[in-house]
Amino acid sequence: PAGARALPLRSNIPALAEFSFTRIEADYPRRAQEHQGEHVVVGGANYGQGSSREHAAIAPRYLGLRLVLAKSFARIHWQNLVNFGIVPLEFTDPGDYDRIEAGDVIEAPGLREALPHEHDITLRNTTRGTDIRARHRLSPRQVDILLAGGVIPYLATRS
Repeated sequence: PAGARALPLRSNIPALAEFSFTRIEADYPRRAQEHQGEHVVVGGANYGQGSSREHAAIAPRYLGLRLVLAKSFARIHWQNLVNFGIVPLEFTDPGDYDRIEAGDVIEAPGLREALPHEHDITLRNTTRGTDIRARHRLSPRQVDILLAGGVIPYLATRS
């Protein structure tokens, strides 16, 4: 979040990460760290709207965010997610959003193999035993960036 408490920490990603999503879920940073470096966030329409700064992607990524499944994305934040190795997927059926509860475990089996070849992706809500259909709008270059872990590792492999 913006403001006097968080902005002085913008160069301290571990400290800044402690503010991630706390206006929505005060316990998010602790719960994210409990998942040992990998978790998914489910969002509504225009996810990331108002979050054009790269910190809105860097801080949750530091906490292990690997995939965001949303109804739609704000353009700049969507690109920032890709730049930091977070996969942005959209619900094929936005109504599926209402069938996911906080704490559900969402898995993406075969995602790494599917991204370069498929735009439609099937996720699995293992808590409920249901499949969730999603899609990506990524270019081949963006897929390569994600598979490398973000734009910095991607560029490092190209030099």
